[in-house]
Amino acid sequence: MRRTLELKRVDIGSLFKVAFVLYAVLGLVAGLMFALVIMMMGSLGSFLSDEGLPGFGMLTGVAGVAMVPVLAMMYGIMGSIVVTMVGLLYNLAAGRVGGVKFEFETGETATVSTTTAVQ
Repeated sequence: MRRTLELKRVDIGSLFKVAFVLYAVLGLVAGLMFALVIMMMGSLGSFLSDEGLPGFGMLTGVAGVAMVPVLAMMYGIMGSIVVTMVGLLYNLAAGRVGGVKFEFETGETATVSTTTAVQ
């Protein structure tokens, strides 16, 4: 048996919350990668230069660690704003031309009888 359902409207509040969490996690991963790259640049910079910049390794280490929460929050805020704007545009378009239609197929399930024959 086939069923067709239509997504007519998206709840913007729940869309914002879910997008914020997903993009914050992505920002956390990106922040960790960015921190590793900046800390490696700091250690290579002090290793390769003859004079060395005093405090350069410590500065890049602090900058690398500080970038983790900053990037997580920036990804979360910017990503959820963009996804919310797309949701608003979807609601506007779906109100005018109709929503996205999903077709589901349900399988028949066998019913199990719970009565037993008594002899």
